[in-house]
Amino acid sequence: MATIQYGSGEGAGLFDSAGRVSDFFVVAIADRDVSVLAHPAITYLGDANGAQSSIANIPVVNLTDDLFASVTEVQSGSGSDITTDVAAITIARRYLARDLSDMSASLDNTGALDPMALVDAMLTSANMTLLSLVATVGATFATVKGTSGATMTHATIREARQALRTNSVPGPYVCILNQKQYNEWETDIQSLGGSVQMSQQAQDMSRLTGGSYQGSWDGIDFFVSDKVVTDGTDLNGCMFGANTIGWRSLTTKPAPGQELILDGGFVKVEVERVGSDARTELQGNMWVGVAMIQDKGVRLRSVD
Repeated sequence: MATIQYGSGEGAGLFDSAGRVSDFFVVAIADRDVSVLAHPAITYLGDANGAQSSIANIPVVNLTDDLFASVTEVQSGSGSDITTDVAAITIARRYLARDLSDMSASLDNTGALDPMALVDAMLTSANMTLLSLVATVGATFATVKGTSGATMTHATIREARQALRTNSVPGPYVCILNQKQYNEWETDIQSLGGSVQMSQQAQDMSRLTGGSYQGSWDGIDFFVSDKVVTDGTDLNGCMFGANTIGWRSLTTKPAPGQELILDGGFVKVEVERVGSDARTELQGNMWVGVAMIQDKGVRLRSVD
């Protein structure tokens, strides 16, 4: 079976050789909640092919906001310490398989069980896995806004934005909420006598994002997703800016004899025929890592 190659160059797949989101993945993620992955606030830290380690240590330099001090001629000035930290991103393999029996494939008249339709669904699952990892990290931010057991309010969103600005977090800002949280925020604004005034989607943003993108309010891009973490009592959305959450991929080399039906760089789907069972197995593998670079985001808590 011929290999279907998506993307080009180093790290083929979600990103092209210039680090931009590839056209194929733009199409594949349209109108799905995975589209938030294209937002510039989520930092892609490159592909680990040839890096000799599955762990990437990302240096973080914390510079102060000190001003140049006034000194007299020949007077020695005082220095400010530069503090550094390291954020570790560990790449791990993730796996998903689909079994397609000959009988099911032959009886299907919807096209849903077409092998390429299953591959497309597996690609969606790969991106949804990435989004789930991002949402899981966002649910661990130390700064929390919102009251446990209470609904999402406009005051909570405003306080989260103020917290980012107080911590000098650079934009652009992104906010990931469950649909329930977003609806409650919208209702609260309307109860205050206003309405949610979202700026018109820019052409590039519209191209890179789908139905989950709600628009931009006061410099914050809002997305809704069912991947927001819940602890059984509260939903834990998040708001953060650039250099807060990062992810890394590993583009693996095809193995000898491997029957690839999709080669998406760090996402590969291969086919294995099990004639004794009259079935075809699609096996998907992906190699990614997601981690917090700096704890400068805000967890948005409200009742589930």
